[in-house]
Amino acid sequence: MGRAVSSRVRQPALLVGVLLAGLLAIRVAAWLLPLPDAQAGVDGPLPATPATRARPVALAEATGASLLLGGEEGLLRVDVDAGATRSIRLPGRRSETDRGLVRGDGTVVAVHGGTAYAATDRPGHPAARLGPASYALAAADPGRVWLVEETGDPDHWFRVREVEVTGPSEPPRVRARGVLPLGERPVAAAPGGLLLDVAGPGGGLAVWDPRTGRRRHRFDVASPVTVMAVTGRTVAWVEGSTLRLGDLAGGRGRVVAAPPGSDGFAPAGAFSPDGRVLAAVTRGGDATRPRLALVTVDRASAVPVAGSEGALADRCAPCVTWTAAGDWVFFNRLGPGFGIGAYRLDRPRAVTVPVDVPGPFPPSLVTI
Repeated sequence: MGRAVSSRVRQPALLVGVLLAGLLAIRVAAWLLPLPDAQAGVDGPLPATPATRARPVALAEATGASLLLGGEEGLLRVDVDAGATRSIRLPGRRSETDRGLVRGDGTVVAVHGGTAYAATDRPGHPAARLGPASYALAAADPGRVWLVEETGDPDHWFRVREVEVTGPSEPPRVRARGVLPLGERPVAAAPGGLLLDVAGPGGGLAVWDPRTGRRRHRFDVASPVTVMAVTGRTVAWVEGSTLRLGDLAGGRGRVVAAPPGSDGFAPAGAFSPDGRVLAAVTRGGDATRPRLALVTVDRASAVPVAGSEGALADRCAPCVTWTAAGDWVFFNRLGPGFGIGAYRLDRPRAVTVPVDVPGPFPPSLVTI
């Protein structure tokens, strides 16, 4: 009798276990099923191809590229093809207010601990101290950089200097300087000066001329905005989650439609060396994660890159970088931990660089 009762008790339990196992199998199968996605190409979307949510594919071809990553202790040089890293220490420690790396003429300017340094990748060449800075902006002229120092005085909040980067044994040459109030935030270099995000009535994006102190209004925007990149006279910026392309010469702006399934654009991107393509990061939507997208500038159209899911656009400046040849794009990505994604323009999907990225937040990165 007790044996029969025990059997009757075990049977429902067994059925429940089988049911739970079946539901779990269905969930796993749904996770691994291919999702519709679009391949990237600068001429427009291509036929959809399957993409899975599995771990991203590791880089398996030569890129000829090296990266510099900004971290807590300084810079980290990454040999992409060899997967090797080497630390380049800078004095002090990176603080929360430090923002970004600027590349130019073989030198990377890094803001570290409230001070700007010009660091080269050559062994035995120490980083040259350029002076105090909260962040740096690449100048329109090669070999120069704008250093922006935030003073805390609302009437003279931004102290700006355009310096020519020289060798480690000589001080940098100051080519232009000026002071701007709190409501006129420098966001990028532009032909003839700096591009400002001007707050308040009559504000927007304006070009400030350091020689005359005057600013010329260019675009009506809802401040604050994030200027992603400038190339020549073309500027890309994000208002909320809307990406716009503007002509600094004529003041004309265009809206770039977000790829289907995304929730607009995140404030991160970089123009290709020839200025024809903008590599941007989308915001995740109901059915998609954030990913890399390529925007054809003349058409103002965006195409998502397959395999780039998990692209990051927060606490890194820049978060996206191109090789000098314009054939590879590198970007920050998540999962698992922080990693570096890579995409070659003539390939069907993005891959991941097989290297460990240290630190508690995604690094700023530039190619060298």
